[in-house]
Amino acid sequence: MTKKILSTLLALVLLMSCFSFAAAEEAPIEITFLTYDAQQTDSGMTRFEQAVEMYKEVKPNVTINIDVQAENSSTDFLTKLDLLQLTGVTGDIIQIPSFREYSVRAEQGFFYPIDEMIATEGVNYDDVYAYPTKIADKSYGIPFEPGIYGIFINKTMLDAAGLELPKEGWTWDDYRTYAEKMTTGTGADTIYGSFMHSWSEFKREGLFNVVMDNPYVKEDGTSNLDSKYFGDWLQYMYDLENVSKCQTPYSDVKATGLHYRDMFVTGKVAMIPIGTWMIDSVIDTTNYPHEFETVFAPFPVFEDGKAGVTQGAASYLCIGANSTPEKAQAAYDFIRWMSNEGSTALNIFPADKGGDFASVLTAKVGDKSNLMNIQSILDVWTSPNMVANIIGRDAALFTEIDAIYNSEAELFLLGSQDLATTLANIQEQGNAIIDAAK
Repeated sequence: MTKKILSTLLALVLLMSCFSFAAAEEAPIEITFLTYDAQQTDSGMTRFEQAVEMYKEVKPNVTINIDVQAENSSTDFLTKLDLLQLTGVTGDIIQIPSFREYSVRAEQGFFYPIDEMIATEGVNYDDVYAYPTKIADKSYGIPFEPGIYGIFINKTMLDAAGLELPKEGWTWDDYRTYAEKMTTGTGADTIYGSFMHSWSEFKREGLFNVVMDNPYVKEDGTSNLDSKYFGDWLQYMYDLENVSKCQTPYSDVKATGLHYRDMFVTGKVAMIPIGTWMIDSVIDTTNYPHEFETVFAPFPVFEDGKAGVTQGAASYLCIGANSTPEKAQAAYDFIRWMSNEGSTALNIFPADKGGDFASVLTAKVGDKSNLMNIQSILDVWTSPNMVANIIGRDAALFTEIDAIYNSEAELFLLGSQDLATTLANIQEQGNAIIDAAK
């Protein structure tokens, strides 16, 4: 082979290598991320700013511009998002604070369907995530930072009452017994065994492992407001306070704005049903100085409920409806990464079932394991029976009826209205809303 031919062949090889390299390099792409989450990390950046920096190592060609529309206020954020939607310009990634808010906006066309991208990836959604995403048989988002409800208990008070940490399957009747035994003191010095916040969900808390999804409307669109469980639960709450006298009076909660976080971590109550985000407050000795250990118990079973089923919570990372296919794919890749590796790197509980939940929990608690019992949380969250019940079906109807339910139930709990009248008013007003929607 002559030198001239050899040189020509080498040149061709080099040229083909250059073309191959250029083809392998992914084209730059820029996407926007609308969020309300401005929580700071130790780095001085917000959590998502730090996540985006990390993601550059995974996808160096992707630039993600974070747009905090309302700092740490999901309510204000949703108001702004709804206005932006009217302009036809939102974001390629949009964070939504709950499945209920997600489902309403999915029905209104806010988001880009991700089913084809999931199928192309070869992923079975239900194998990967325990939190729902289907709206009218289409998926529009990936869950982020999941949580479950359980019972946070002051272990010092638990031990003083001679009680064991409850196991999966304990009932709300057991909860009442525990609350009675842990209630101490008199008058202004009373430490109640139980505290339930003023949110509407606590006025139907027991129903979360009895009725799946929307408690007010059945799957066929008909009313469920005649269910016995509403009255049974309201009577249960009333009796905790007025018969057993083991729960902080609802009138005090409303009149003085008592907050579950302050009441529990300052040792003014022994038990609270609340979500796992409470862990951050339990280990926060700067804002809540305390020394007692907290343990986490499973969600109690109410009447015909099923052990392991609990109230669930998660925000959702969705893709904006006006995103181009290329940007939608880039957004999808990021939110899938964020639900597992990205969350884990930031000590955020991963939504992906395959995520390293235990290491995140251990890292989050850190050297405060004397304050928050890690194993008790793992036992509940990793139980094979754990099901996170999230409200999403007929979300607009739920929101409208829930406002009525809350106000009527409050009248009963404050002693201003009897239970029969309360339930009759809820059914009359709620059924009118359901009928009007048909």
